[in-house]
Amino acid sequence: MREMLGSRGEVVGVLLVVAASIALIVAAFAFRAGDELAFFVLISAFAAGTTGFGVHIASREARFRRDKR
Repeated sequence: MREMLGSRGEVVGVLLVVAASIALIVAAFAFRAGDELAFFVLISAFAAGTTGFGVHIASREARFRRDKR
């Protein structure tokens, strides 16, 4: 059962990607509606999503290497 849960880093990475995806969608609609400041939220949400994906993959790789020993 523990293998299915993953590590803390994997969970945090997924949560960051989900939150960034929601922020990205909301900011895209706000930017389309004419809100100029939403552009910065778009850039930040994209960066946060990319970071979350990296954290998830790095944590998963670390867990695989740790379990392989």
